[in-house]
Amino acid sequence: MKKICLSLMIIFNGCQNSAESSFHSLSQAFISWYYKYHPVESTRFGMEKYHEYFRLFGNSENEEYVADISRFIIELSQIDATRLSLEERIDYHILYSHLEKMRYVINDIRPWEWNPLWALDEISEGLFFLSERSEINMDDRVNAVHGRIKLVPEILNLSKEMMISHSPFHIKYGNNRIDALILLIDQLPLKLHSDNMTLDEIDRSILICKEALLKYKKWMNQYSIHMPIVQFPLNLKLSDQGFHFFVGEKYFPEHVYELADKKRIPAQNRIFQLAFPIYLAENDEPVWLDRDDTLEVIHWTIDFIRNKPENQISFSGILSHFYKSISYFEEYTNSKGFIPKNVSKRVKLAFAPRYIHTISNVVLFDHHPKKYNSEILYYIKHNENDGGLFPLTSHEIDLINARNIVPGRSVQIAHAQKYSSSLRYMFPDPINEAGWQIYAGQVVFNEYFGDWEDEYHILRMKEELMVICQAIIEEEYYSGNMVRKDVLSFIREQAFLNDSEAEELMAQSELNYFSGTKAFIGMMEINSLLNEYKKKDRERFQIIEFHKKILENGIIPFDLLKKKLLSL
Repeated sequence: MKKICLSLMIIFNGCQNSAESSFHSLSQAFISWYYKYHPVESTRFGMEKYHEYFRLFGNSENEEYVADISRFIIELSQIDATRLSLEERIDYHILYSHLEKMRYVINDIRPWEWNPLWALDEISEGLFFLSERSEINMDDRVNAVHGRIKLVPEILNLSKEMMISHSPFHIKYGNNRIDALILLIDQLPLKLHSDNMTLDEIDRSILICKEALLKYKKWMNQYSIHMPIVQFPLNLKLSDQGFHFFVGEKYFPEHVYELADKKRIPAQNRIFQLAFPIYLAENDEPVWLDRDDTLEVIHWTIDFIRNKPENQISFSGILSHFYKSISYFEEYTNSKGFIPKNVSKRVKLAFAPRYIHTISNVVLFDHHPKKYNSEILYYIKHNENDGGLFPLTSHEIDLINARNIVPGRSVQIAHAQKYSSSLRYMFPDPINEAGWQIYAGQVVFNEYFGDWEDEYHILRMKEELMVICQAIIEEEYYSGNMVRKDVLSFIREQAFLNDSEAEELMAQSELNYFSGTKAFIGMMEINSLLNEYKKKDRERFQIIEFHKKILENGIIPFDLLKKKLLSL
């Protein structure tokens, strides 16, 4: 009997080792394939081999691409995931879901047929990485810039051939992207050092590249607009099919959006409880508190906080203010000991170059090659037309720094770099990413700075409400129940946003599908996980242990993270 048991164990272990070996080989093959077919992503993650290339978007390339993805899915499905270790099983699910999403985008979204950003973003990111990445040595940078600049006309011509319809919204975004690209290309020679002959060749290629971009812009605005119109986002059927691939099969849209709608009014009421005393202190007239008056009181109070002179920061001192804010959070979190200290990331503050294509006031250039201890570039947008004042108040700057730097995004990235799995680092779970950033602000301002003045808590709760409302409008906008104008009106009124904040939120949902939905789920998930973890280990609970376990596993889906933390 013992011999039989021993034989079975040997067979089982052999099968298990075979499954793990097969998965390891397949994942390595996929990573090599991915870098080859996504040269810009290979630059993002430090693969020098493909710095000179862009991905091509012709019919034959797309057919080969989707055939490769299908083969990877078939091979992956033949591996018995139950025979993998828990760590390998997590990577298995990450790879499988990402492959399915890639196939869905190629087969169903088909962005090259209607969205000029499909090509323009490839060009923009590819050149931006070469411009900004300090760890790329100069010879590689020169060769890579020259190689990619020469490919731009071909990429744009392919885009013209492949587009058969157009989205007016994305034509507008495309115009802005081209304007930023030309500014970037003009700056590239200033960042290159080589012999005169090479630099002269690059200058000639740049002139050809700029001419191609201007011709493409003219083509977009004069010719592509006569193609059939894509009714974005309705024609993409995001609500019908996209939710499963962009958000995840573990979540059901009807449950998510019903919960978001239930959270909206209670969140507004919590803000009102803090806002009303501030309002009464400045307004003597009585208020009849129906729902509209409740919202009006909150709007007034938020505007009052933002317009107080002592809360406003001039552009002349904005970098030093950001530095002081970040330094304070670093010192405070270290003194309180609620974030693991075994990683560090240097943050370099700078004014955002004009060629960064964003409407956000701050830009975090965050994801870096694992083998480099790179600086995180933290760009501050400088708009000279704002009357000398930065658009965000001192309170809002603190909130952003908590989310982006300490204990937020940069801390999460630093820990993720330490985990051995390349798949987890290449494909971080967006729900976990967004959830941690929101939680970072909550834990700082609720748990540890709970005695801070009400103004901070009003603005922090406004950010949570913004996430709730963004999820709500994504359901309505993607399904065609609300048009863009009505969506903007809704989020301005219900989330207390000004025009620029509303446009930024709108752009997120139009360019990064379900970004608000994923942020809302992440906010709910991480707080639910914290409560479950507390119950599991109530007597010995320490917040730093919770944070350590959240961070040390990489940025993985919450259902897989729960199994690790709660041993479910």
